[in-house]
Amino acid sequence: MAGGLEFDISVDDQLGPALARAVEAAIDLTPAMGDIAGELEKEAARSFEFERSPIGVPWKPSRRAIEEGGQTLSKSGDLLGSLEANWGKDFAEAGPETSGGAGRYAAIHQFGGTIRPRQAKALRVGKRFFASVKIPARPYLGWNDTLERYAIDTLIEHIARAFRAGGEASA
Repeated sequence: MAGGLEFDISVDDQLGPALARAVEAAIDLTPAMGDIAGELEKEAARSFEFERSPIGVPWKPSRRAIEEGGQTLSKSGDLLGSLEANWGKDFAEAGPETSGGAGRYAAIHQFGGTIRPRQAKALRVGKRFFASVKIPARPYLGWNDTLERYAIDTLIEHIARAFRAGGEASA
């Protein structure tokens, strides 16, 4: 070929096994999902530390935090302490444990809502009584751009490591 560019591509015996490792790593993402779930848990804990949602929206301070001092949603530490990561080959999640305890009241803080007494005529809050109590949403679980980038990078590295390594993939 006059004045042009000519090249040959040859594939050696390493490409097939490398592709097979990458496919296997993509089928079972457990190590990467464990890392992602851990980061989700850390981000939820940061929400408590900074009293803001994962996307940076400040929480409305609780009456108790205003009157007594301290942080919103942190009086006993039960809700923060109930956070746990969970993952498998195709999922990653973090949230409150669901076997009772803090998990019972986690949703009202995440989404907000109105609490009404089940059996009594009023709810006691401190020394005062109310027919109902409105709880503002104070999201502490969620997704943001930083978590998205972390998840993508972690998944890419998991598969790339399997492709390169010739051994087991890990994130």
